Amino acid sequence: MPTSAHKYSIEDLLAALLRDQGIHEGHWALNVEFTATGASVKPQDNPARTLPGLIVSLNSATLLRADASAAGAVDAAVANPRKDAPRAKPVRSRKPASTTLQ
Repeated sequence: MPTSAHKYSIEDLLAALLRDQGIHEGHWALNVEFTATGASVKPQDNPARTLPGLIVSLNSATLLRADASAAGAVDAAVANPRKDAPRAKPVRSRKPASTTLQ
């Protein structure tokens, strides 16, 4: 039965992005860009009160090539290995057919 939520680790998300982009080599990390804005907010438990608040927006996510030693970096060769090209079947030689009647 399908579920209505799917949770991914950062490593799983990186692997999915590497597969989507067809990247098979190098170490990669995820850079996430946020924007923060101050605002006056009303708490749900006391709507008559106004408090200073912070609104954080997620703007983008970027795949960045990283050093192998970088914390959280994923190796594309492991996460998205190249698929071997299908090999042609070897041609089998047949025994020459005898042309004489016996």
